[in-house]
Amino acid sequence: MSEIPVLILLLFLIAVFLRLDFAFYLVYVLFGVYVASHWWTARGLRAIEVRRRFADHAFLGERVTVELELHNGALLPIPWLRLQETVPLALHTPSFVRQVTSLRPHGRSTIRYELDCRRRGYYPLGPLHVTSGDLFGFAEAERRVGAGLGPALTDHLTVYPQIIPLTRLGFPSQSPFGTIKSGQRIFEDPARVTGVRDYRIGDSLRHIHWKTSARQDALLVKQYEPAISLQTAVFLNLNQGEYDRRRRMDTVEWAIVVAASIASHLVAQRQAVGLTTNGRDPMAEEGDGDRAPPPLPPRPGRLHLMKVLEVLARVEPWDTEPFAAWVQRASLPLPWGSTVVAITPGGDEETCRALHQLCRRGLNVVLVAVEPHGRFGLVRQRARQFGFTAFQVAYRRDMDRWRQ
Repeated sequence: MSEIPVLILLLFLIAVFLRLDFAFYLVYVLFGVYVASHWWTARGLRAIEVRRRFADHAFLGERVTVELELHNGALLPIPWLRLQETVPLALHTPSFVRQVTSLRPHGRSTIRYELDCRRRGYYPLGPLHVTSGDLFGFAEAERRVGAGLGPALTDHLTVYPQIIPLTRLGFPSQSPFGTIKSGQRIFEDPARVTGVRDYRIGDSLRHIHWKTSARQDALLVKQYEPAISLQTAVFLNLNQGEYDRRRRMDTVEWAIVVAASIASHLVAQRQAVGLTTNGRDPMAEEGDGDRAPPPLPPRPGRLHLMKVLEVLARVEPWDTEPFAAWVQRASLPLPWGSTVVAITPGGDEETCRALHQLCRRGLNVVLVAVEPHGRFGLVRQRARQFGFTAFQVAYRRDMDRWRQ
């Protein structure tokens, strides 16, 4: 647009040299339109309000609709408005959305686009580049809109990892998952009826077996198997130096799927599950020395599961201390009798010795190796010698034993 002032100046010199009233009139009109166009464009662009509306959480495979709501707060119309939204390439191809619209005075317009949640992660949306101009092409202004478009706006989309439904976990009973037998009648599991007995004063009416009582013509009370409920903590190893470099990203994603599936199954069984990982959380501040997400202590319930899935959606592999040293320190807050599920690429001797120390502290340890290893039988034998159980879950078919 720098040619316009030069043209106006040239016309003015011609008008002065030739002393033509028409030339002076043309200069005045061009100059007035040029100034008005710049004032109009700049004022109109500042008056535009933008709100981004979308569901900030989604599951793998879902499609998320994003709405950009535009509002012209000025008394002047916006002849044309070009918007370019930067979006993650993993969710949209190409990595931008471009639309052109116009706005009446105090008018509104909505632009929609969809994101395909085909990969778990924590994705930023934006910034949004807004460009406006006049009808004559004299003026053009651009505004970059990032965070803070509205009071309740979220500029990130969290895509949860894949969850493989499980019906049972093939871990032995001495490595307790959820409710296990107990020799002390402190707790009773109402899902495990072992028989009936005569009614005694003080028994709850909810425990009366009404059908059997009607047949026997006497009040009979259900007898339950004594049980206790233990906590389970998932320790996810994301130290990228311990993964095979050739298949690192695929194996890391699979390890996260395994962790999410186990956590979801335990919560569905109304058990307490926690998550601790040494991966990097992109939400952590850049200046922090340790950018790992804070550990989530074992808790039951769907709300707690969503917190676990949020961490698993964001977490990334990075170079950190070896798993053998980290897991011993990270497991210190766990109470005696808790179950530790260690999800790690392999089961070398150093890792097995570290997990053996957890067993000596009274924790029930299960090793889940997620990398394919042709000699995993040696790992399983080594784990048995150290007093815990090891499983190899390198492929989806390896989880079929937990889906039958």
